[in-house]
Amino acid sequence: MFDRKTLALYRRLLNYILPFKALIAVTLVALVVIAAMEPAIAMVLKNLVDESLIAKNPDSFVMMPLLLAGVFIVKGIAEYFSKVFSQWIAQKAILAIRADMYQKMQSLPYAIFQGYGTGTLMSKITYDVPQASNALSNAWVIIIRDSLTIIALVAYLLYISWQLTLLMLVIGPIVAFIIDKTSKLMRNSSKSMQQNMGQLTHQLEEGLTAHQDIKIYGAEGYEQKRFKETAAELLRHSMQVTKVSALSVPLVQVLAAIALAGVVYIAMQMSAQDHFTPGELLAYITAMALTFEPLRRLTSINEVVQKGMAAAESIFELLDQPDETDTGCHTLKHLKGELQFKNLHFQYPNSNKPALNNFNLTIPAGKTTALVGQSGSGKSTIVNLITRFYDPCSGQILLDNQDILTLERRFLREQIALVSQKVILFEDTIAANIAYGRPDVSTENIIQAAKDAHAWEFIEQFPMGLETNIGENGNLLSGGQRQRIAIARAFLKNAPILIMDEATSALDNQSEQMIQQAMETLKQNRTVILIAHRLSTIENADNIVVLEHGTLVEQGTHSELLKQQGHYAKLYQKGEDIDG
Repeated sequence: MFDRKTLALYRRLLNYILPFKALIAVTLVALVVIAAMEPAIAMVLKNLVDESLIAKNPDSFVMMPLLLAGVFIVKGIAEYFSKVFSQWIAQKAILAIRADMYQKMQSLPYAIFQGYGTGTLMSKITYDVPQASNALSNAWVIIIRDSLTIIALVAYLLYISWQLTLLMLVIGPIVAFIIDKTSKLMRNSSKSMQQNMGQLTHQLEEGLTAHQDIKIYGAEGYEQKRFKETAAELLRHSMQVTKVSALSVPLVQVLAAIALAGVVYIAMQMSAQDHFTPGELLAYITAMALTFEPLRRLTSINEVVQKGMAAAESIFELLDQPDETDTGCHTLKHLKGELQFKNLHFQYPNSNKPALNNFNLTIPAGKTTALVGQSGSGKSTIVNLITRFYDPCSGQILLDNQDILTLERRFLREQIALVSQKVILFEDTIAANIAYGRPDVSTENIIQAAKDAHAWEFIEQFPMGLETNIGENGNLLSGGQRQRIAIARAFLKNAPILIMDEATSALDNQSEQMIQQAMETLKQNRTVILIAHRLSTIENADNIVVLEHGTLVEQGTHSELLKQQGHYAKLYQKGEDIDG
């Protein structure tokens, strides 16, 4: 059950319950009391037969029933405290594990976070943690309690007849061999179950978020087939664990029953020859029978332990991932917002070609620079590098002549407001979404930001105004309303660098005109990086940078680029969107 790797995992898991040493001590005392009460039952039965039924001792007529009742009362009280305290300790530990996992997810480097996938990370919290919880709440209690119980009972059996007891113990190595083999089988199947569960969660997430697309493309049957195949694979591995567990428990019980039958036969022969009193014979058989249930639980708990250890392995694999490193220690005062890219080279971890190659560009402070190009040209990569979601493989990005790798990551991101085409809102109030990350901001400032983004006109129409809950990802709002809430958030942040990634894509013409007017105000004294596909949104940019396959091929104003009759002019003449 516990090889070296399992012990290391379990010790690490148990570290989460160490802060509750006092309660652990009380629980352990309760477990010792429970274990001691098992042979006490056999002792009372021995005296009940020898003293009350055979010797007819009148004092025992009252004492024995009281002792028997007392044993069960003490055992019941101990079981209550052991169960309540162990569950409380386990739940506190699980709370700490979930908190550590969520904190780790927030601090993961962006590349590692993307590598996991949302479904896998959700599965780790929703499926792996409860599996580990069982190992914390049930396993250690059962292992300690039932191990102590078996030790106490075996000690009592040795006291009555060590010869018979040694004969019974010959099945010990056989039982240990069975548990060892089943442990390995269940651990492997449990790991496969976790992988299937992550895949199942991922498919479920896709099926829920892509509900409209699935219907419009008539892919319901395809998605159902994929889901059923993954669910069937999960069922197969679950049944493997169940079959192994179901076989190991009766197998151990049969071996124990055979040993018990042999020992009982010999014990009855010894009793017939007056080597045992009737009470000792009953006590011996009772004590042997009492070992069955803890032995069965110890064998059964192996499944819980192996599932829990496989889950712990998955949990600690996540917790051991490196945090997003922050090599910078500097900040800047009176930030202007000039950005320079010098000989920049970047290639994504799983890609075989560079996203940016020997890239050089200066984005002047306080000006609007538009990045245009076909999909895959490097526009989003530039944004990811500026915000330090990724770091360049070589070359430099300078902010006011300071390498951004030397700046505190938190400080750098505080200087940037990002409004993307994919709006992210939270299931909270409108006010909380506009002031996201800034809980101390005043209501007046929130209202002003909403007005600047032309969002106040629809917010004030809601009965609860700013306190209106917008639902999951703002699904109670229209696309244009969601976009304006996101833009209001950027207004409120008031950062010197503003990145707009097709921020007006979800707006109708009237709303877009309102936002364009507001943007003219927002652009003042700010460095604006504009990623846009519509020609109308970039014509007034101070500088338009045309990218192709990670290199800069053209730059200039709208009129200058049209005169060059190059890449930009060809797209414009065709009347196409820049992204093609």
